[in-house]
Amino acid sequence: MTHSSHDSDPDLLFACYASYNARFLQAMANLPALKPWLEPDRAAIREQVRTCLGIEDRLYPVVSGVKGRTVRKPGYTVELLQAESWPGVRCCANLYKPSAPAGAPIPLVVLCCGHGAGGKLNPGYQAMAARLARQGAAVLVPDNIGQGERVAMGHHHPVTPFACGLTIQGLIVMETIAWLRWAKALPDIDNTRLAAIGNSGGGTLTLFLAALCPELAVLSSSGYPSTFEWIVRKEKKHCHCNLLPGIVGKLEMWQILSVFAPRPLFIFQGSEDHLFPEDLFYMVARQVGFAYAKAGAPDRFRFASIPGPHPWFNAKRYQLASFLAETLGLDPAEELSDDVLETLGPEETCYPIWPSDALTVDELAVRLSGRHPAPGLSLWDVYPPKCPLPDLPCPGLRGDHRQVFAQYEAFLGQSGDEPEPAF
Repeated sequence: MTHSSHDSDPDLLFACYASYNARFLQAMANLPALKPWLEPDRAAIREQVRTCLGIEDRLYPVVSGVKGRTVRKPGYTVELLQAESWPGVRCCANLYKPSAPAGAPIPLVVLCCGHGAGGKLNPGYQAMAARLARQGAAVLVPDNIGQGERVAMGHHHPVTPFACGLTIQGLIVMETIAWLRWAKALPDIDNTRLAAIGNSGGGTLTLFLAALCPELAVLSSSGYPSTFEWIVRKEKKHCHCNLLPGIVGKLEMWQILSVFAPRPLFIFQGSEDHLFPEDLFYMVARQVGFAYAKAGAPDRFRFASIPGPHPWFNAKRYQLASFLAETLGLDPAEELSDDVLETLGPEETCYPIWPSDALTVDELAVRLSGRHPAPGLSLWDVYPPKCPLPDLPCPGLRGDHRQVFAQYEAFLGQSGDEPEPAF
């Protein structure tokens, strides 16, 4: 539908918002009352997660061809690893290991990176990994698709995966599980003591691992637990790894996290986190706590709002390290004035030069799906808004109306039984 008169644009904009508000309210009113402490509902939650993320068993990769070099640090070593996940997809990870005599198998922690600058080389992630290695754990820190050393793959903006029926987050989840399965096969890893932790974008990833990774014994998700409905309403361009098609009105975060029961779970955030409201965090904590109680494991769930901002900082890392010490049998966490002690140098990377023949995320999506979308697609081509797009400038805003409304459509999903709005 086209409109020639710019005089009507403000009215159109308000009509669009009214339409989306009604659709969000209807979607949330229809949210299934799934009870994560009941096995049939747990299975339904897992299946809905797979559907929203575009995950199928046949799509999981196998990490292979792993090679690298070792860097020695006080109390631990770091293996800088190159590998392949899907054929043609280059991946990389740092594997921290305690400098201790060979003996009993050691626990493994997968540290899931968020959007911190530098990916696995971000000082905050390095400090967390070093802490845990000095406490006696192996820590695997992969670079997600399109992050860290893998920026050439694309991460923030790709649209082709969605046109192929996939999602960027789903690809990241599958590759992370493949890394875990590779690491748990190492001879010095204790398969009964596997954990995953992550903040912000890593909190998103660990949220989904709660439902899709039965190998895990312990989990922590931070800087993300809230509600999908609140996240999608943000007036900004989301990183495309945040887009979860059709999840609004189908699932909420507390249900997914609760599937992890009765295994130990720790969620937390900064009390001054401006990205995720503290009130929503406490609501989720109450809901997950109730589910853990219904599952007969109230003492295996804990939560905390820690004074400070959104990223991991020393006090957060100490509390997380203390939780893992208790649940994985590690040495006690150290209280340090500053735990960013020694870090890898910028030259200590897995790939000196990113391979020119490595697949991008768009190329991977085409190979996995067999579809060939038109080049140069915008998100609103894949998820066209069900309302006229007002021709209004957006000075100072964090994404134009087309992007924001397309994100709304993605999160709401394509439902053929929705009435078309009248304009």
